Amino acid sequence: MRNLGFVELAVLVMVGLNVLMVLLTAGVKATRTARLAWYRRHIKRIEPALEDYIITGEDPSELQALPPWKRDLFVSRLIAERIVLLRGSGREHLMRLAELLGLVDCYLTGLSSRRRFRRARAAEYLGYFGGERIVQPLGDLLADPDETVRAVAARALARIGTPQAAEFLAKTLNDPSELTRLRMAENLDRIGPPAIEPLLDIIKYGESRARVLAARILGNLRAAEARPTLQQAMLDGLLTDLRAQATLALGKIGDPDDVDELLVATEDEVWPVRAQAANALGMIGDILTIPTLQRLMTDREWWVRLNASRALANMGPVGERALVEILEGTDHFARRRAVATLEAGGITRRVGGELNAPDTKGERARHTVHAIIRAGATKQLRRLARTMPEGEDRRILQEMLEEAGEP
Repeated sequence: MRNLGFVELAVLVMVGLNVLMVLLTAGVKATRTARLAWYRRHIKRIEPALEDYIITGEDPSELQALPPWKRDLFVSRLIAERIVLLRGSGREHLMRLAELLGLVDCYLTGLSSRRRFRRARAAEYLGYFGGERIVQPLGDLLADPDETVRAVAARALARIGTPQAAEFLAKTLNDPSELTRLRMAENLDRIGPPAIEPLLDIIKYGESRARVLAARILGNLRAAEARPTLQQAMLDGLLTDLRAQATLALGKIGDPDDVDELLVATEDEVWPVRAQAANALGMIGDILTIPTLQRLMTDREWWVRLNASRALANMGPVGERALVEILEGTDHFARRRAVATLEAGGITRRVGGELNAPDTKGERARHTVHAIIRAGATKQLRRLARTMPEGEDRRILQEMLEEAGEP
């Protein structure tokens, strides 16, 4: 009987807990639904007055009559949502409205709040409302002890996008936190051309970590005016990371006038610079640099060989023929790298389907397959010989493999 009573009690407790969980879940959902309905009801009342003001720019009295908490909770969000989409007079009207309703002053005060979520929220809205007087307080917030607040302030400055905002972001590229530095770099990318001048100053006078990031951003921005500074950093800099990043940035900018300097960088004593020089030459695509890239295919460092092979593959038929010449060379590592690049770029599969093509196209395809076979890298060719559709190309490939003693 005792055991039965205990079991019944346990069952009752479990049932009671389940009922309680159901009631709590239903209560939370009901509260959420009611809150959403309340929010939408207020939004519908405010939106017409806001839309009228966007069009005319006149008489915001209905919006000014709202209590401060409604301006903060509803109008701020409505302005932020629309200001992202609008340009011209509509955007100017919204920015002026934020000033008239006291929202800018309210959020400027919120930047000094003790609570981090209030500081972050204030920074977020100020980024939408813009204005020169907002930049300095947001720039000061980049030194906030909370990393999330710093990230929100950086995004707000990027949204404003003025040269002064870019200058504040550039100065924080040497932040001790790697995550913060990367976020600042990302936001400088978003700002675009206004960030170029502050970044050039960072490369010239900044600390090591900041200079490397600045070079990377300038490359991403394709900043042609940064070429002299990047050339100097590539050839004269003492920091290996900076020299490598400056070399890659010149490749991204893609000016053929930089080829001579990049050719010098291919003979650098440190391999990261040689590797990025190969990358850069591939981005520019000057076929006169093919002999240099072929030489880099025999470099002692794997990354240099990899980048040089990819650069050749990116140069079209001329680069492909250069890779085939590597296959006929004596350097074992260079041959393996050339084979891997031809396979990864789909070139091996393509030439396998061109073996029966007329004139020089078929001749080049057969020459390439012969070179791959002589290099001893027939794995993909054998797979192609098994899986290709029936036809002359497959028959020719099978015969070439059989002649070489490959099953």
